[in-house]
Amino acid sequence: MVAHVAEVEVTRDGPVLTITLNRPDVLNALNKAVHDQLHAALRDAADPSVRAVVITGAGRGFCVGQDLQDFSAGAGSVTDNLRQNYHETVRAIRALQKPVIAAVNGPAAGAGMSLALACDVRVASEAASFVPAFIKIGLVPDSGGTWLVRRVLGTARAFEWLTTGRRLSAEEARQWGMVSEVTTAEELPARAREIADLYAAMPTRAVWETKRLLDAAETSSFEEQLELEAVTQAQMTQTPDFREGVAAFLGKRDAEFTGAEREWPHPVRLVVTDDLARWRLTVATRWLLVLPHLFVLAFWTYAALPVAIVNWFIALIRGRPATGVHAWLSRLVRYQVHVYAYSYFVADPYPSFRGWAGHYPVDLVLPPPSVQPRWKTALRIVLAIPAYVFAYVLGYVVLVVAFLGFFFAVATGRYPRGFRDFGAYCLRFQAQLYAYLFLITDRYPALANPT
Repeated sequence: MVAHVAEVEVTRDGPVLTITLNRPDVLNALNKAVHDQLHAALRDAADPSVRAVVITGAGRGFCVGQDLQDFSAGAGSVTDNLRQNYHETVRAIRALQKPVIAAVNGPAAGAGMSLALACDVRVASEAASFVPAFIKIGLVPDSGGTWLVRRVLGTARAFEWLTTGRRLSAEEARQWGMVSEVTTAEELPARAREIADLYAAMPTRAVWETKRLLDAAETSSFEEQLELEAVTQAQMTQTPDFREGVAAFLGKRDAEFTGAEREWPHPVRLVVTDDLARWRLTVATRWLLVLPHLFVLAFWTYAALPVAIVNWFIALIRGRPATGVHAWLSRLVRYQVHVYAYSYFVADPYPSFRGWAGHYPVDLVLPPPSVQPRWKTALRIVLAIPAYVFAYVLGYVVLVVAFLGFFFAVATGRYPRGFRDFGAYCLRFQAQLYAYLFLITDRYPALANPT
């Protein structure tokens, strides 16, 4: 079945979704239309029934990066193009909670090289090549190229390759560890499908969490990584695939993993991977350091109010909130959690200003947009009043707890686990309240802490 036929073709065969860049006449060079359709395809790939994704190119090329004809036609701001198109593409691949296999069928140059390296597994045909072409036209790598290449090759080899721009053959790429294996051009589609089928039969959540842990390891200390592994492992033992794996081992049979998620009692949940260690200097100056975040959060919240009102009318008419607004408001609620986690000493690192998922030791998992009963939407503010009153009281209590914890953290360099966990409870309830008010979910905030 073909879901899209245009610059990007999407096909589905069982649990495997294949995304084919479909501009063979220009070696699948990227333009705005390709990015838009690629983003849509990656959103389709988030369907839980999809358990592995293959990205490849039509014709004799994988992807040669930016279509330079766009520049000659006046493509607008380079910065805006990167942020709105290329960054969203590579972020979506890295955030996709399932394995992504790049079937590199021909030249992968410039941002096309970055696209291939953003995937989790790469298999190449003998006709493939990798070219960091930026330097040849006086540019620097983009689309995550410097981060991705350095991660695979190490700093010294990455510098030499990126600053000379030399063409790397498929076999050389295999020797350097950039691709797992090289096949003939005729065998590539079948081999990529074999790899996708292998991963589709694996415990999907465990594959995703391994991907997430490896990404986190790039910036985590050893102690932080140990804590993240411990928290993640505890969550994994609650999944159906873990139970199936144990049962299969004890029964001396092959496991039949389904990739089914654990059913959480609430769709909005807090993920805490904090290790309780605190840097005394930033603890002592915490309420000064957080001021820029509080200003940004206040501005973002006030800007969100009219957007939320418009979204309320959209949900009343359509029965579901707008997808783009849902994503924007989700980032706001997550950013709020990051800021207050830092303010209340629930986490120690200085948060970013973006509200992205997966980058902070106190993070928020939010559901995708869904159909919501119109009566719940119409009465949302009235229904939320009891929860708002409780959250208001919690806000004062957590301030008292943070004040007491301040002295303990300055004295010992650590934060009491009970204080941290209580702060996390307050943040979780407040996040569920705002998610309820902003129509991110129609589930009422839960008093019990889901485990």
